[in-house]
Amino acid sequence: MGNPETPERRRATLRLGTRERVRLQTAVIAIIVALLAVALRPIFIRLVEVRDFQSCQTNVRKIAQSLGIYAQEWDDTYPISSVWLDAVRGRMAAVDPDRYLKCPRDKTDSPSSYVYNELMAGLSLTVRRNDPEMIARRRQLRRLDRAVLVLEKHGSADNAHAPMPDWNAVRSIMDLPHTMPEPTGSMIYGSGRAWFRTRETLDSYAGRRF
Repeated sequence: MGNPETPERRRATLRLGTRERVRLQTAVIAIIVALLAVALRPIFIRLVEVRDFQSCQTNVRKIAQSLGIYAQEWDDTYPISSVWLDAVRGRMAAVDPDRYLKCPRDKTDSPSSYVYNELMAGLSLTVRRNDPEMIARRRQLRRLDRAVLVLEKHGSADNAHAPMPDWNAVRSIMDLPHTMPEPTGSMIYGSGRAWFRTRETLDSYAGRRF
């Protein structure tokens, strides 16, 4: 039998040198940081989503405001579909108005992340023209003061526009793939502009005309 170790020898074998202590502390810190990163990652992702969505909503409001300014300049008449993006750019008080035409997560080469309600093109909220085509579009919309004006749709083609006569048409566009958590858009509401944020808001209007 060997000689049993003395308490002094056991304590000596448990001592760590300076290099070993630094390595151990570094490993413990790295493990803690990794655990925190895993735990907080969903929160960070959610914060980024909320930030991007709020930026997209800001874009929608600015676009709607610009279209409203255009309408005020032209007897409450909204721009025609082929030039609506130019009408928006020309009425944005910004150094780079094009940045308001793209949602933060839209990485496509398209000039805009939004689609314009082409049934509003050339229509006036107050002036009724004796034009059969305009009259037909008014009848489709029924209520111009509740019509959707623009809707977020990532990867929209140049001067993207589509007819949106009722909420079912709006929902069909909302069901397209989106990179934002929720699509967003703007509707005309009386003399002002109201914007909706969530699909639930649209669902409350589902099946009804404007």
